[in-house]
Amino acid sequence: MHVPDHQPNTPPETRLSVDFMLAHLAAIVESSDDAIISKDLNGIITSWNKGAQHLFGYTALEMIGQPVQTLIPDDRFDEEPRILERLRQGQRIDHYETVRQRKDGTRVEISLSVSPIKDRTGQIVGAAKIAREISERKQGERNLANLVEALPAAVYTTDAEGHITRYNQAAVDLWGGRPTIGVARWSGSWRQYWADGRTMPPEECPLAQSLQLNRPLRGLETIIERPDGTRIPVAPHPTPLRDASGTLVGAVDVLVDLTERKQAERELQNSAADLERRIVERTGELLLSQERLRALASDLTLSEQRERRRLATELHDYLAQLVVASRLRLAQVMPTIQDATASASLSSIDAMLDQALTYTRSLVAELSPHILYQFGLSQSLIWLGDQMKQHGLAVTVKAAAPSFTLPDDQAILLFQSVRELLFNIIKHAKVDHAGITISVDEERQELWICVEDEGAGFDVTELTAFNNMRCKFGLLSIRERMELLGGECEVSSMPGGGTVVILRLPLSPDALHAHSRPKTGQAPTPSAATEASSRNIRILLVDDHAMVRQGLRSILDGYDNVTVVGEGADGQDAVIMARSLLPDIVIMDVNLPIIDGIEATRILNREHQSIAVIGISVRNDPQVKQAMTEAGAVAFLPKESAADQLYEVILRHFPIPVIKGASERPELGNPPVVN
Repeated sequence: MHVPDHQPNTPPETRLSVDFMLAHLAAIVESSDDAIISKDLNGIITSWNKGAQHLFGYTALEMIGQPVQTLIPDDRFDEEPRILERLRQGQRIDHYETVRQRKDGTRVEISLSVSPIKDRTGQIVGAAKIAREISERKQGERNLANLVEALPAAVYTTDAEGHITRYNQAAVDLWGGRPTIGVARWSGSWRQYWADGRTMPPEECPLAQSLQLNRPLRGLETIIERPDGTRIPVAPHPTPLRDASGTLVGAVDVLVDLTERKQAERELQNSAADLERRIVERTGELLLSQERLRALASDLTLSEQRERRRLATELHDYLAQLVVASRLRLAQVMPTIQDATASASLSSIDAMLDQALTYTRSLVAELSPHILYQFGLSQSLIWLGDQMKQHGLAVTVKAAAPSFTLPDDQAILLFQSVRELLFNIIKHAKVDHAGITISVDEERQELWICVEDEGAGFDVTELTAFNNMRCKFGLLSIRERMELLGGECEVSSMPGGGTVVILRLPLSPDALHAHSRPKTGQAPTPSAATEASSRNIRILLVDDHAMVRQGLRSILDGYDNVTVVGEGADGQDAVIMARSLLPDIVIMDVNLPIIDGIEATRILNREHQSIAVIGISVRNDPQVKQAMTEAGAVAFLPKESAADQLYEVILRHFPIPVIKGASERPELGNPPVVN
């Protein structure tokens, strides 16, 4: 490297210091990895360090004294004159990126910095160049540019003022045109809009805001308008660019075309709407199917109960009545038989008929509880609780509810549900006692029936599980029935903690009403008894079975002081005939068509205080006797007991003296004379 000569008059110590500094500087230059070259103003190389030799392949001996154009490719010869001209003007050139040629002919990309060299007088006598290879960086930039170009999203950069400096082909495709580099600002579109369609002023566009705020912006959606007027929804991602010192030098923006996504969203929304519509349709179909299944299940239950009721009616109206009529006939015949063997046979037949009647009654009760239809749900549940004793379950029934009436279908389904719950207790609860509570919430107009036990219990959460559905089907079926009726079935249970099932059913406004208790029957007044003593007792027979009426009449016709004045086949006949015939006693069957025996008794008791009603029935349930008594009957007899007890009961309520000369009937047991 060339070092200027010292002045002759320079002091020795100064010359030593300068020599040291120059030597130190030369050592630094020589050891630098950068190519450091000096040249004069004619472009002749005057110094060459090892970094230059490494970069360009020439030694110092080969290059010192040679023109610098040796390193410049032919297509860049015009660069050197411009550089020298700027040096003569005292200008410095910083980081000028260009291409130079090595000794082997290959080209190398460099960053060139050039500074003028001045002598002691301040005159520019040459230049110092520092060249640094930037091939890897430039290759990286090209790779990045290629990558950006290959991106499906629009990418562009701007300077700090927002002028576009670079963009990829995707940006051209998105914008629909090529913006002028360094002139166009913010984006390549003529107009931008917010996602809701409002016009966006240029200074409010996302990239302008990013430059102004000096921070990235995310989560925005805008619309750009191409020159042809088409609009494209995009998601901008503007990000500021800073140099090494942190100074804002520009921005990069990535515009993601949202057209396909928006289309997909619309299709998804349409699909979702279509799916929602289908779900609503399918849900409606399922609900309709469920309602149909519920209705079918209810119809099946009601059909079963109707068939049970029909069979029970057939058994009661025909078989039981035939058995009763047969026993009545036997009761008349047996006292007249003198042969002991025949009498014993008839007694045996009577005993068998009694067993047949008992079995028939039991079968009728199992098939269809007549009490449900005749006395209502409360009385039928009391009867049901008593019947459970036959299955080893003691049931306590608390009927705290006021009087209410239910349609037959509701009463049947509730009765059947309670019955199934009781049998569930027998099968699964492992207890021998249970409770039924009947109550009415008058404020909410709801009927509550609570069935509870203190047995094994179960996990209610497993009620709808698919395992062990056999034992759960009953409860689910009861729930379905209650929902079909507009009510609900609430189940509370836990393992070892017993089970409580509450059936709730809304009541119609006219379901609750107060029943005035009918007046109880009264014995005839003394005047009536006195009057009766002077004449025969007038009897009106009311039974819908002709054979039973015939049997009863044949018994009563055997007494001289009893006269059958009429026969009726239904409750309406009883009321009408009593008004015209004015009998002393009406023998009233409980189960009658048109008007049942209980209601007919109630009417007679209200209209004719002097008429005594004696109730009879194939059924001998306590509830039947109680209902007849409450309606006003003075007595109640099972039909098969009529042969032995009917006349005694008649005399108990209409005592008459023995009439001299009257025929006595010892074969009927010589009825006692009551004074």
